[in-house]
Amino acid sequence: MKKNFHIYFLFINIFLLFCLYLEIIKIRWQFSQEHENNAYLKVANNKLTEINFNLKTEYYHLSSPAKVERHAKEILKMIEISKATNVKYEK
Repeated sequence: MKKNFHIYFLFINIFLLFCLYLEIIKIRWQFSQEHENNAYLKVANNKLTEINFNLKTEYYHLSSPAKVERHAKEILKMIEISKATNVKYEK
Protein backbone atom coordinates (compact mmCIF):
# COMPACT_ATOMS: atom_id res chain seq x y z
CA MET A 1 0.00 0.00 0.00
CA LYS A 2 2.77 2.38 0.91
CA LYS A 3 4.59 1.53 -2.31
CA ASN A 4 1.52 2.45 -4.41
CA PHE A 5 1.24 5.76 -2.58
CA HIS A 6 4.86 6.59 -3.40
CA ILE A 7 4.35 5.72 -7.06
CA TYR A 8 1.24 7.92 -7.29
CA PHE A 9 3.04 10.72 -5.50
CA LEU A 10 5.97 10.37 -7.91
CA PHE A 11 3.68 10.51 -10.96
CA ILE A 12 1.88 13.55 -9.57
CA ASN A 13 5.22 15.30 -9.05
CA ILE A 14 6.36 14.40 -12.54
CA PHE A 15 3.09 15.73 -13.98
CA LEU A 16 3.43 18.99 -12.04
CA LEU A 17 7.03 19.43 -13.20
CA PHE A 18 5.95 18.79 -16.78
CA CYS A 19 3.26 21.47 -16.46
CA LEU A 20 5.79 23.90 -14.99
CA TYR A 21 8.23 23.25 -17.84
CA LEU A 22 5.48 23.91 -20.38
CA GLU A 23 4.63 27.15 -18.61
CA ILE A 24 8.29 28.22 -18.60
CA ILE A 25 8.57 27.50 -22.33
CA LYS A 26 5.41 29.54 -22.99
CA ILE A 27 6.67 32.48 -20.92
CA ARG A 28 10.06 32.45 -22.65
CA TRP A 29 8.35 32.46 -26.05
CA GLN A 30 6.15 35.39 -25.02
CA PHE A 31 9.22 37.23 -23.72
CA SER A 32 11.03 36.77 -27.04
CA GLN A 33 7.95 38.00 -28.93
CA GLU A 34 7.74 41.11 -26.74
CA HIS A 35 11.44 41.75 -27.26
CA GLU A 36 10.96 41.60 -31.05
CA ASN A 37 7.93 43.89 -30.82
CA ASN A 38 9.92 46.35 -28.74
CA ALA A 39 12.73 46.42 -31.32
CA TYR A 40 10.20 46.96 -34.12
CA LEU A 41 8.54 49.80 -32.20
CA LYS A 42 11.91 51.50 -31.66
CA VAL A 43 12.64 51.39 -35.40
CA ALA A 44 9.16 52.70 -36.21
CA ASN A 45 9.54 55.48 -33.63
CA ASN A 46 12.88 56.55 -35.17
CA LYS A 47 11.30 56.65 -38.65
CA LEU A 48 8.36 58.71 -37.40
CA THR A 49 10.70 61.11 -35.60
CA GLU A 50 12.66 61.61 -38.82
CA ILE A 51 9.46 62.17 -40.84
CA ASN A 52 8.24 64.64 -38.21
CA PHE A 53 11.52 66.56 -38.42
CA ASN A 54 11.31 66.69 -42.23
CA LEU A 55 7.70 67.90 -42.12
CA LYS A 56 8.52 70.63 -39.59
CA THR A 57 11.46 71.77 -41.73
CA GLU A 58 9.26 71.89 -44.82
CA TYR A 59 6.55 73.80 -42.95
CA TYR A 60 9.02 76.42 -41.70
CA HIS A 61 10.51 76.71 -45.19
CA LEU A 62 7.12 77.17 -46.87
CA SER A 63 5.85 79.68 -44.33
CA SER A 64 9.02 81.76 -44.12
CA PRO A 65 8.61 85.49 -44.83
CA ALA A 66 11.12 85.39 -47.70
CA LYS A 67 9.17 82.61 -49.43
CA VAL A 68 5.87 84.49 -49.00
CA GLU A 69 7.41 87.71 -50.34
CA ARG A 70 8.91 85.93 -53.36
CA HIS A 71 5.57 84.28 -54.09
CA ALA A 72 3.82 87.65 -53.92
CA LYS A 73 6.33 89.31 -56.24
CA GLU A 74 6.75 86.58 -58.86
CA ILE A 75 3.40 84.81 -59.06
CA LEU A 76 0.90 87.42 -57.91
CA LYS A 77 2.79 90.30 -59.63
CA MET A 78 2.61 92.48 -56.54
CA ILE A 79 5.05 95.33 -56.07
CA GLU A 80 6.47 96.82 -52.93
CA ILE A 81 5.13 100.21 -51.94
CA SER A 82 8.14 102.47 -51.69
CA LYS A 83 6.48 105.80 -50.92
CA ALA A 84 3.02 106.98 -50.06
CA THR A 85 1.08 108.74 -52.78
CA ASN A 86 -1.70 111.19 -52.12
CA VAL A 87 -4.67 110.95 -54.39
CA LYS A 88 -6.78 114.10 -54.67
CA TYR A 89 -10.27 113.74 -55.97
CA GLU A 90 -11.76 116.72 -57.78
CA LYS A 91 -15.40 117.60 -57.68
